[in-house]
Amino acid sequence: MGMDDNLNFYIMHKNHVVAIANFSAEGAMLSYKTNPSESEHLPLQERQDEFTGLKKWWRERSVPIDQGHISEFLRKHGYHGPEQYLVKNLGLSLTDCYWIRPMDSDLKWEHVNLFTNDFHENVLAEAEGTDDGGIPRYSPNGSLQGSIEKTWSIVDGNRCLVKGNHSILSQESLNEIFSCRIHERQGFRNHVHYDLIRIKDKPYEFGCISRAFTSERDELIPAWAVYTSEKKPNHLTPYEHFIETAGKLGADKIDLRQFLEYQIMTDYLMSGYDRHMNNIGLIRDPDSLKIKGIAPIYDSGASLFAERAIPKKTGELRHIKTNGFCDSEEKLVKLVTDPSVIDLSKLPTGSDLRQLYEKDPRMNDNDRDTICNYYDKKIEMCRDIQIGRDTNRKAIYIQEF
Repeated sequence: MGMDDNLNFYIMHKNHVVAIANFSAEGAMLSYKTNPSESEHLPLQERQDEFTGLKKWWRERSVPIDQGHISEFLRKHGYHGPEQYLVKNLGLSLTDCYWIRPMDSDLKWEHVNLFTNDFHENVLAEAEGTDDGGIPRYSPNGSLQGSIEKTWSIVDGNRCLVKGNHSILSQESLNEIFSCRIHERQGFRNHVHYDLIRIKDKPYEFGCISRAFTSERDELIPAWAVYTSEKKPNHLTPYEHFIETAGKLGADKIDLRQFLEYQIMTDYLMSGYDRHMNNIGLIRDPDSLKIKGIAPIYDSGASLFAERAIPKKTGELRHIKTNGFCDSEEKLVKLVTDPSVIDLSKLPTGSDLRQLYEKDPRMNDNDRDTICNYYDKKIEMCRDIQIGRDTNRKAIYIQEF
């Protein structure tokens, strides 16, 4: 790919041509023209912006430059940046059915999709791999989102996501396991199951692994894509705008609201701080374009003060900052109409959390004990919320008429 070469590609959704786009040698989308006859297959994200929407979609599709060792990997293999790496891999993903096809190519979805074809497994973005017998093979890691180091892998024929941690601690991976235990004890099935895994030559003891919940028949539509597909009316909060827009697309609004309330409360218990709108989503049939349901709960590792300062006083637990629909836990919990969606009698305890954390020999004993005590405190605070008492322990009197 020469520095002065601009390349033309079809933007594809499976075998539907949704647009023609011109890319720079560095992989940036310079211009595009949508196909009116296939407008329903266009990515939902930024659909309201017909002039720059696809450019934003492409830019945000590429792997973040701060993810793990991706910067080092790109430099080592001669890529100018994440977008060029994304072009090299035809924009393919293991979460949806979008890709790009060179205009001089007769490739079809069946030839390149990574749900059924083998792919390069860049184990935590450290090795490129080689082609087999001249047959093109691509990587789904060019479109893998998030800042934590991770990679897609094929294990016993299953597409699996392997995730590491931001530091020498295994806390984020252990948090994923603990989140699963909460959901399992609650009898809540719509969540991703994680297992611990040892990753060679890493400073932390454990990473974690999970099977893909997407396929050729089930693609993920992130909440952000839903949210930005329509302009938010001034009278609606971001939370309500997402629910309303999802309803227009065919989601069951009652089920969605109940799911979100459960997720908010479990995130609250774990002091989860990173439930942004790409960590929530819907599942869509890519052929019929019908919404099939709500994506399972995933990516709960950014919780229990992993990679954050541990509060020095319990009072700080009432003022935890968050990403997503609101900028604080306090505001998020106010969105919940039924806090009893969590059965507190079925929760794992701080002792259970401590036993799990003891698997990590690098975790400081005092930090571990403090975090576990704070988790027990959050259970108490959740009980206060359920009985109609605020977390400052000031009674709320409700007059009945």
